[in-house]
Amino acid sequence: MKLPLPYSLFGEYYYNWPKKKKFSFHSHALYEIFYLHSGKGDFWLGDRRISLHPGDLIIMDGLTPHGPKVYADDEYVRSMFQLDPSIIRYFDKQLHGLNPLLPFEQLIHCRIRLTDEYRAEFEDMLLRLNRLYVRQDLISSSRFLMAFYDMLMFIYGRCEHLLGSTAIQASERERSVRKIVSFIEHSYAEEITLDRLEKQVYLSKQYLSKIFREATGMTIIDFLHSRRINHAKLLFSLEQASSVTDVCYEVGFKNLSHFSRLFKEQEGISPERFKKLTHQAKESN
Repeated sequence: MKLPLPYSLFGEYYYNWPKKKKFSFHSHALYEIFYLHSGKGDFWLGDRRISLHPGDLIIMDGLTPHGPKVYADDEYVRSMFQLDPSIIRYFDKQLHGLNPLLPFEQLIHCRIRLTDEYRAEFEDMLLRLNRLYVRQDLISSSRFLMAFYDMLMFIYGRCEHLLGSTAIQASERERSVRKIVSFIEHSYAEEITLDRLEKQVYLSKQYLSKIFREATGMTIIDFLHSRRINHAKLLFSLEQASSVTDVCYEVGFKNLSHFSRLFKEQEGISPERFKKLTHQAKESN
C-alpha cells in the first residue's frame, strides 16, 4: 500500500505523456493546467477551437466543456494537472500573499503562449515536480507542494496583464454550477441541503441537480462529501492531536459511521488507518 500523502492535490495527473486518447469533450469541478511539450493538435474550450503549438499553456476552472483533439499522424506530448483548489486555498491563508488561484477564478480559462525563455523555465518546473511527485515520503510531498505553489505564481505572472480587464463569457449553466461550487467551497462544514442551495442560487433543486451532474459527472451531495473528505485528509496530516471523531464533525459530517464509510470508499482505507500511516510517516522523517 502506498503511503497516503497529505497533499493529494490531483484528480488526474500525467507528465510528458505521448500516448494519444480518443477525443473526449468533458467538464469537471477541478481546476486544470494543460501544457504541450511537442507536437500539434487542437484544444476545444466550449465552442472555441485553439490551435496548439509547443509551449502553449492552458489554464481553466474545468466547468467549461473542453478537450484536446489530436490527429492520427501528429506527435502529441503533454503534461496535465487536474487540481483541487481547496488545498491551495488552505495553505494560501497561511502565506498571506497574492492569491495563486486568481487567474483560474477570474479568467475562467486562458491560453498562454510561452516565449522560449519562459518555456524553458516552466518545463524545468514540470520536471522537478514530477521527480518529487513519484517519491512516497512526507518531506518530498511538502517540497512538492511548495514547488507547485511556485508554479502557480509563475502562471499568475504570465496572466497578470489580463487580470481585471477580461470580460468572461460563460453560459447560464456554467455560472449556476460555479455558484454551487463556490458556495460549497466556503460553507462545506455547515449543514448543506438541496433546499438550501435552491434558495442560494434561485433555481429549482431538480434543475440544479441535473446541470451539476452534467457539468461535473458527480451529484451535488457526492461533491460535498468529497470536499469534506479531502479536508479531513488535510487535518489528519496537519493536526495529529485531533481524533477521527473530532475531524468528522469539524468537516461537517454528523455521523461517524457515515464519515468512515464514505472515507474508505474514496480513499481505500479507513480514516483511522489513514491517520495512523500519516503519523508513522512523520515520526520516521
